[in-house]
Parts: sequence; structure tokens; C-alpha cells
Amino acid sequence: MPLNSGQPDATTPGLFPIPPGPAREKLRQKYRALTDAVQRVWIATVRSDVELHPGHFHLDCEQVVNDTAAALAAARTIDTLFVELLSGPDRARYVQMWTDDPDGRVVRGVVLVRNAEIHAHTPIEMGSPRLVSGFGKDGWRVFPQWHEYGDLPPEIQKGGAQDKTAPGAHDRYRDSVGGRLVIETLMAVVRFFDRCDPSLTRRADDGDIEGFPLVAFIEHEYECRHPYWPTWAEFNEQLLDRWTIMAPTGRGRQIRRAVRADGTTLLVGWTDLGFHNQSFLDSAEQVAWDVAGGFPYTAATKAGEILQVTVDAEILMLGDMPLAEVELADTATAGADLVTERSDSDLVSWWKSQLGNAFRYRDHRRPAA
Repeated sequence: MPLNSGQPDATTPGLFPIPPGPAREKLRQKYRALTDAVQRVWIATVRSDVELHPGHFHLDCEQVVNDTAAALAAARTIDTLFVELLSGPDRARYVQMWTDDPDGRVVRGVVLVRNAEIHAHTPIEMGSPRLVSGFGKDGWRVFPQWHEYGDLPPEIQKGGAQDKTAPGAHDRYRDSVGGRLVIETLMAVVRFFDRCDPSLTRRADDGDIEGFPLVAFIEHEYECRHPYWPTWAEFNEQLLDRWTIMAPTGRGRQIRRAVRADGTTLLVGWTDLGFHNQSFLDSAEQVAWDVAGGFPYTAATKAGEILQVTVDAEILMLGDMPLAEVELADTATAGADLVTERSDSDLVSWWKSQLGNAFRYRDHRRPAA
């Protein structure tokens, strides 16, 4: 069975091969301890206590926290051993990967979590941005996520009363760990050490990493269950790239308003599905692509006209005027029921939710039957 793209096998020369000896044997044991702990973290996501209360859930991710602590303890031992065993240019190159390599940045960032647990006796709690329900004993799944750096206990932040962590690890937590799914950061840690010396990784009969991909549980969307699979964000970008080249759903669209967000013009309006209308929100660049591809758009102006949208040199036009210079029909209205009259902030939030979850965007881009 072929391995994943970019994945080394047991015979691939690693970035930092370790010669035979007692230290290599200890590393091999810790590699196994790391991957075993990551598998326990995954299992704990369906065994966390979930209590239902009116209007909210109470989540207890204690088992996930405990198993993650075991994984990070093994990772820290591996990390320390590499620093001790390497010398000269190799050691310098390894340490530099804490800054230059995406996986190495995660390895360095989770040192803050491990140090808080071991030295400051302050376990870093996790949240879960969503739940997925299923059936049976393991009927709920949680999706543990690291807190953003600014939401960590003040005493373990840089300069805090119990800060016992190098400044670089704080920085790496901030830019490479905080806000991410716990399981994806652990995948990055496993991948980093596998790249360092693939011959140390415990492997299944098919040559893949033992225990991976992780078993599929209640899975409604994509999940990263293997160190060499794309992260959710990477997979999401792949889906957006695929679906933005599709024609929108429906027979045509009418633009009724424009909103600016982070340098992008967002156009909001209605899609004609034949039997009813559906609201849409897309970037001006995407609308220009759609129009150039032959999908019909009109725009409703403040003066009450409905005009055909065309494209001239990638600029959206209404007649001989750029669309950006035309006053459109709808504006933000307090307490509005119509989507096209919602506040700018509501529309920007909708746009960000579409970009953050391509499955939501797909609802507006599937070709009409």
C-alpha cells in the first residue's frame, strides 16, 4: 500500500538520523509512547462527559487533557534528546527548525503547555468549538481546541509569576498552536519527529505509522486523522479552490448591496432557484469570474432599475458604469428581516463563516440539477 504524499518510509534518510546505541533505543521507545498517547487522545474525544442544560452544554475534557499531557511529555523528551545527541551544524539546524519549519514551530510551541503542566502545576484547559452527536455509549464527540495565547492563565504567559518557559516557546504557541485543534497540533509533532528519523517510527505491516490513520468515529465533515493528511484549514482551501470554479446554484443572481471587508468588496443579493429565492454573498472577484463564465447576474439600483451585469477587463459593469460607482438598492436597516439589509458586521461574519467552512460555501456553488 503506497504511503501518503511526502511521507517517508522506514528506509528514507531522515533529516537527523541517529546512530545505533542506547540513546537511539530510548528515542525509539519515546516515539512509540508519543504515537500511543496521540491515539488515546483521539479515543478520549468520544469519551468526554457532555451534560445538556437549557441553552448550553457543559463539557468535561479532562481525559483529553490527561492524555495530551502524556503525549507532550514524550514529545519533550524526544526534542531534548535530539538537541543533546546532535552536535555542531546539525544541532544548530535542528534548533533553527523551531523557527523556520511549520511542524518545528508547533513542537516548540507546545513546550509552553508541557512546562505549565510540569513546572507551574497549571494545566492548560481546552475548549471545544462544536459537538457532534451520534448513537450509543460514545454518542458525543468533542473537538478540543487550544486557547489563544491571550486567553491562557496570566501567570504562565510571558513574564508571568510562574513563567518558566523560554520566550521563543511563547511566541511559537502564539503563532502556531493557539486556536488550533489539539489533534492537528499533535499530528504536526508526530510528523516532525518522523521526518527527523523515519527509522525510529513504529510501523504497521503495510509500512505506515502504527495506529494511523486514526479510526473514524462520528464524522460529518473532513478530519485530519493521519500525520501526513492535510489539516482542516488546508483541506478547506482545496475545497474552496474546487468549488469556486463551479457555476453558482440556480438560474441567475441579483445583486442588491455591496460591503467592504478587509480590502475585499462583498456583493450580497438573491439567487433565483426557480421556486424560491436564496440569499447569496460572494466577493466581487468571484462574481466577475462567474459572469465571465456565462452565469447571469443583474443588479438592482437605488433608482429602481434592474440592469445586466457585465465584465470589462475584469471590472464589473452596469451599462457603461463600473458597478462600484452605482448606488445599489439595499442598505443596512436596523431590525431588518431581509438578509440584504443586515448590518455590515453581520454580513462580514457570514462571509468569514463561509471561508472557514467550505461545506457552507458549497451550498451556494453546486451546479443546478
